[in-house]
Amino acid sequence: MTTRRIVFLIVFLLLIASALGIYGWHLKSRADELAHSADSRPVPIPVAGPTEPITLVVAFDEDAALRRQTVSIPLPSDPQSRAQQILNALLAQYTSRPSPHPLAENAAILDVFLTPDGTAVVNTNAAFADGHSSSILGEDLTTLSLVETLSANLASVHRVKILVEGKERDTLAGHVDLRQFFSVERVHEAARELESTPVN
Repeated sequence: MTTRRIVFLIVFLLLIASALGIYGWHLKSRADELAHSADSRPVPIPVAGPTEPITLVVAFDEDAALRRQTVSIPLPSDPQSRAQQILNALLAQYTSRPSPHPLAENAAILDVFLTPDGTAVVNTNAAFADGHSSSILGEDLTTLSLVETLSANLASVHRVKILVEGKERDTLAGHVDLRQFFSVERVHEAARELESTPVN
C-alpha cells in the first residue's frame, strides 16, 4: 500500500471518528433536553446551614387525617428560603412513592415571599396544580397541610396566599378557591378536627 493511500485511509478514519463523536454529543444533548422537559422541578440548591428539627403537618388520605411529624433538615438563615425548604420537605412526603397523599412527582414550591404584615405568598410550579387530583377532600388536605406546616414553623405568618407559576388561579383542581387568602386562625380551627397523635 502506497504512502498516499495510507494517509488517505488515516484521514478517512479520523473523519469518521469525528463524525461519530459529534453525533454522540448531539444524542446526549437531546437526551438531557428531554429529561429536563419531563421534570419541571427547579434544580435543588445545596442548603448551607445547620440541621434543625421542623414540624410537618402531613395529610393522610386513607384516614382523612393530618398528623404532625418532626424531621430534621438543613435550613438556611434567610426566613424566606427557610420557608421554601420547609414546604419542599413536606412535598417530598407527597411526591415519593408510596405516599400518604400523592401529588405529581415533579410538584414543587418555587418561592415563598414573606411580607411585614404576616402574609406568606407561596409560589408553586404548574405541576403542583395541574397534577393534583380533583376532589374536595384532597384539595382541602393539601391546603390545610401547607398552611399548618408554615404556621407551625413560622409564628409570624398569619395568612397564606397560594400562586401557581407566579399567577393567581381560580381553584387548585376544581374545588378549593385559590383566589382567597388562607387565614391561619381559620385553617387551624378546620385542621384541629383532622389532626391526630403526633408521629416521630
